[in-house]
Amino acid sequence: MKKMTPIAFALLSLTALSAAAQTRLLVAKSRMPITVAGDYSPGNIAFPTACDEHGRYYVKLIKPGPGLVGSVFRFSSKGAMEAEFDTSGALINRYATRPDGGVVMMHTDGYFKYLDNFGPDGTRDSSVALDRPPIPFFPSQLAVFHSGEILISGLQYHPGYKAGTAIFDPAGHLVKQVILDGDAETERAIANNAHAQQRNTSAIDTSVAITGDDGLVYLMRATSPPIVYAISAAGDVVRKIVVKPPAGTGAPDFGIRVVKNRLVVQFRRSCDSDSCRSSAYAVVDVTTGKPLAAYE
Repeated sequence: MKKMTPIAFALLSLTALSAAAQTRLLVAKSRMPITVAGDYSPGNIAFPTACDEHGRYYVKLIKPGPGLVGSVFRFSSKGAMEAEFDTSGALINRYATRPDGGVVMMHTDGYFKYLDNFGPDGTRDSSVALDRPPIPFFPSQLAVFHSGEILISGLQYHPGYKAGTAIFDPAGHLVKQVILDGDAETERAIANNAHAQQRNTSAIDTSVAITGDDGLVYLMRATSPPIVYAISAAGDVVRKIVVKPPAGTGAPDFGIRVVKNRLVVQFRRSCDSDSCRSSAYAVVDVTTGKPLAAYE
C-alpha cells in the first residue's frame, strides 16, 4: 500500500493600501490540505512550481534520499490531484506546462537532446530528438507557446561561456536561434572577470521562462536588475523589460507570471535574525515596463 503524503498550499490575498507606490502586504487567507500517493518529504518542493491559465498548479515533490527524484503533480485550483507525471530520466527540475494540461520535459542521450511530451492524463505521448542549434547549449529553461513551438534556453560552458536561446517546432526542428542583446554584456563580463563569471553564469542558469496568457514566452534573466524578454513563436523579441526590484531585496527568485498585461516577478530578501526566505514581488505593466505595485 502506498504511503499518502499530506501537502499544504497557501492561498494569498492582499491588504489594500491607497498609495500605489507603497508596499502592500500579502497575507495567507486559507490553506488547502491535499494528499498524494507515495513516500515524499512534506514541505519539500522542488523548483520551479508552475501554474497555468486555468488556475491549475504543477508541483514537483522530492522523495527522501539523494538527488531530486520525484514526480510532477498537477492539482486543480481546488486542490484536487488531477495527474502525475513521471520525471525519471528528466533533466532535474526542468519542465514546462502545455496549454492542454500536459507537460514537456527533456532528457539527454550522449550528444543528443530529446523533448518528452506528456499528455494531460500523465502518460508519455512522444519523445523527439532536437536539432543541434548553431550555438549548442545545456538546456536550463523551457516554455511552450500556445501554437506548440518550444523555447529552450541555457548556457554553453565550453568554449567561451555563451548564452543560448532557440525556438523548436513540435517535431524538434530548429525554427530560430534567438540572440538577446543583454546576453552579450553578460558574456563579456564572464570573459573578463572570474567573480563575474560565477555571478553571471548563475544568472543564466537560474533564469526562468514561462508562457504568458497573451501567448508570448517571457524569459527572465536573473541579473540585477532582472531583464525580461517577451519572445514570439517565430523567435522575435517583442519587448525587453527591465524590472526594478522592491527596496531591500536581492536577486530575483523563480516566481514570474504574466496575466492580463501584468508581469509579476518574485524577489528574495537576505537572511536576517527572523527569516531566511521572506519574499517580495514587483508588478509592472508588461507593455510599457512601468512599475505598478510592490508586495511583501
